Amino acid sequence: MTFLNPALLWTLAAIAPLAAIYFLKVRPRKKPVTAYFLWQKIFTEKRSSALFKRLRDVWSLLLMALAFAAIALALAEPDLEGDERKDLLIIVDHSASMSARDGGGTRLSVAQQKARELISALNGSQRAAVAALADRLTVRAQPTRHRRSLLEAVDGILPSQLPSRAEALRSIQAGEEGLKNTRAILITDGCVDDPTLLKTMEVLRIGGEAPNIGIVRADLRPVPGEGLRLGLFLVLQSTFKEETAVDIALKHEDSDHLVKLIPLKVGPGLNAPVTLTLEDALTGRWSTSIELDDALALDNQVWLQVPPREPLPVGVLADNAFFLQNAVQAFQRSEQQLTLAEDAASARLFLALGRAPESASSLIFQPQGTSALWSEVGEEILTPVPRVQIKDHALLRYLDAETINFTGARQLKAPAGAVILVADETQVPLIYLVRQGDLTHCIVNLDPLAAQFYLSAWFPVLTHNAAAHLSHRETPLAATLPTGTLTSVPGAAPAEEITVLTPTGAELKLTADTPLRLEETGFYTATHRQGQSVIACSLISPSESGAADATLQSTTRPLAQGQSPSYWLLVLGLVALITESALYHRRKVG
Repeated sequence: MTFLNPALLWTLAAIAPLAAIYFLKVRPRKKPVTAYFLWQKIFTEKRSSALFKRLRDVWSLLLMALAFAAIALALAEPDLEGDERKDLLIIVDHSASMSARDGGGTRLSVAQQKARELISALNGSQRAAVAALADRLTVRAQPTRHRRSLLEAVDGILPSQLPSRAEALRSIQAGEEGLKNTRAILITDGCVDDPTLLKTMEVLRIGGEAPNIGIVRADLRPVPGEGLRLGLFLVLQSTFKEETAVDIALKHEDSDHLVKLIPLKVGPGLNAPVTLTLEDALTGRWSTSIELDDALALDNQVWLQVPPREPLPVGVLADNAFFLQNAVQAFQRSEQQLTLAEDAASARLFLALGRAPESASSLIFQPQGTSALWSEVGEEILTPVPRVQIKDHALLRYLDAETINFTGARQLKAPAGAVILVADETQVPLIYLVRQGDLTHCIVNLDPLAAQFYLSAWFPVLTHNAAAHLSHRETPLAATLPTGTLTSVPGAAPAEEITVLTPTGAELKLTADTPLRLEETGFYTATHRQGQSVIACSLISPSESGAADATLQSTTRPLAQGQSPSYWLLVLGLVALITESALYHRRKVG
C-alpha cells in the first residue's frame, strides 16, 4: 500500500497528547468533615469499582486513538496495491480529423461524450484533470474532484484546424515525477503523426471507417522562362476502398475566376502527384478544391499564394558604373528579381564603389576615405587570407568565401556593432554588415577590378544574396503552409511593428521578430512599411486526411469501482467517535 498524500501522516502524532490526557491523574483537594462514617460507604464502593474504571478508561482511550488514526490515514489517502483509483488526466484529441463526420455528429462530439462518461464514473472518489490535444497539449482543468468543473472543461473544447502531434505528449509520458500517481487516458480517432509515442499511455479509440479524400501536398510557383508560367503540384490521398472519380477546381481568388476544372480518378491510399503548367497565369491568391462530399471537408481545399513579381529597384553609385549596371541588367533578364532604378530616389538598394548612399541599404565594394561605416583605412594587405567567421549566415549561402580573391583589400576598422562575416587571419574585416537605423549595409573589402571579381562566379552569388538579405527577401515562403506553422512575415524589417489580418477577420499586432502561428486555413494579410505580404495556410496533413492506424487499439483499463480506502477510514473514525460518545454518556448518567 502507498499513500498519495504521505505528508499528512504527521497527524498521527495527535494520539500522543490524547493518551497523555487519559493518563493524567487529578488529585482531589482534602477537606475536613465532621463525620467520617457518612463517607465510609462511598470509599468502599469506589475501591471495589477502581479496576472497572481503569478498564473503561483504557477502552475509551483505544476508541479515541482508533478514531484519530482512521482520520489521519484517510487524510493521507492510502492507495492499495493494484488499485486503479489514481488521479486521471483525460486528454481529448480535438485536431482537424476529429471534425470528420461520424454517424450523426462529429468524432469530437463522440470523444466529449466518452470524456463525460469517465468523469461521471468517478463518483467523487478520484481527482481528474482535463486537457486538449492538437499540435500542442493544453490543460483545460486542473486536478479536482469537482465534476461540474470537469464537465464544463470538456464542453469548452472546440474543434480546431490544427494537426495532431504526438510529440506534444512527451511531457506526460509514464515515469515523470509529477505523474507517478496519475493515469493519462487519450481519447482519439487514431489519426496521429506518430502512433508509437502513444504506447506508454492508455488510449480510448473512437470513430469508425470514414471514406475521405484529401489534398495532402500542394505547391504553385513560377516556372522560369518568358512570361509568367505557373507550375501546379498536388498529391491526393483517399480512404475509399475503390477508385473514385472527382473534379479538382482551380480558382484565382483575386479575380474570382475559375481557371481550370480537372477530372481525376483517385485510387485508395496515397496517389501519384498531379502536375500542371498554367500559361500566362496571374499572381496573387489561388485555391484548389475537390468537388466531393466526404467525411472531412477541411482537407478538400488548399489555399495558395503566388507573390507578384516585383523586381527590386537597384541604384548604382560608382564613378565607373559599367560592370555594376550590367550585373543588375543580367538579373533583370533572367530571374526578373532586380531592375535598374530610374533614379536614386526610387532605388531600394544600391550597388556602390568606395562610398555609401544615404537613402537605401547597399552593397559596397572597395571602401575609401572616411565614413561612418568604416574608419582608419590604411595600406593594402599584400596577401589576404580570408577566414569565415559566421558560416551559416544568409549572406554567405552557396558562397565559398574562403576561395574569393580579396586583392585590393586594405587595413580598416569596422564600427562598433558590426557583424563580421569574413576576416583576414590578422582579423581585418573583409565582409561585414553594419546597421544604421532602418538601413543595413554590406561592406566588401576588395578592389573588384584588381581582383577580377566581376568575372568570378562568386560575384553574382554575393550580389543575389546581398539583394535578398538587405531587402528582407532571403526566405520566400512556400505557396501554402500547414496549419500550426510558426513563420516570420516576409518583407518586414527586424523589430518592425506589423498588423496581421487572419482568415476569420481577427486583427493581430506583433513585431517582425515575433513568429506568427498559423491556426486557421485561408489567407493571412500582413501590413508593414514595405507594403503587404500574404501568407496562405492549409491543412495538408497526411495523418489527418488518411485512415487511422489500424494497430492503435483501445488500451484503457477499468476505472476503480466503489469507494476509496479513505472513505471507509472516515466511516471507521466516525463509528469510533459515536461509540466513545455513547460510553461517555453512560458514565455521566450512571
